[in-house]
Amino acid sequence: MTKSSRKDAAKIFQALHNYDHLMGPPDEAAQKVAFSELFAYAHDPNHTSSPVLQAALLNDLKLRRGLKRLLEKQSIVHMARAAAASTGDIDIREADGFKISLKPSKADASQIYLLIEAIDRDETPSLLFINQEDGPILRLVIDDFYDGEAQILLSSDDDIVKALRNVKSEVILS
Repeated sequence: MTKSSRKDAAKIFQALHNYDHLMGPPDEAAQKVAFSELFAYAHDPNHTSSPVLQAALLNDLKLRRGLKRLLEKQSIVHMARAAAASTGDIDIREADGFKISLKPSKADASQIYLLIEAIDRDETPSLLFINQEDGPILRLVIDDFYDGEAQILLSSDDDIVKALRNVKSEVILS
C-alpha cells in the first residue's frame, strides 16, 4: 500500500466513522431526559437540573428545539435577534414593555450589572433564557424582581453577558 493510498484510506475510514456517529442511535443522555424534568427546567426557578439534562441540552438539537418551543409558549416576552444590519455587541434590548441593559460596575471593572425593567407591565419574570444561534440555551434565575425591575451582578466574562451582547441571540423572559 502506498503512502497516498494509506492517507486516502484513513480519510475514508474517518468519513465512515463520522457517518456512523451521525446516523446511529441518539445519545444515551438525551433518551434519559423525562419531559417532566424539561418542563420543570423551563418553568420552575427552583428546579436544579440533573447532569443528564445538562449534557442532553448541550448535545441534542432536538431537545433544545423542544425546550425552545416550551419557552415560547410560556414566555412573558420574547426578544428576537437584533436587526440584520446590526453589527458588534449590543448592551440594550427592548421588546413588549421590557428593557434589558448591561451596565459596567463603577466599583469593579470586572463586573457588570444586568438590569431588567418592566415598563408598563405588571408581569414579573422569574427566569431569563438566552437562545444562542450556535450554542446551548442559557438559563438565569431572576431572584428579586421588585417594583418593576431586577438588578443582577455578573462577571464581565460570564457566558450570560457574552450571549446577551451577541446580536444573534434571542432572549426569553418567563
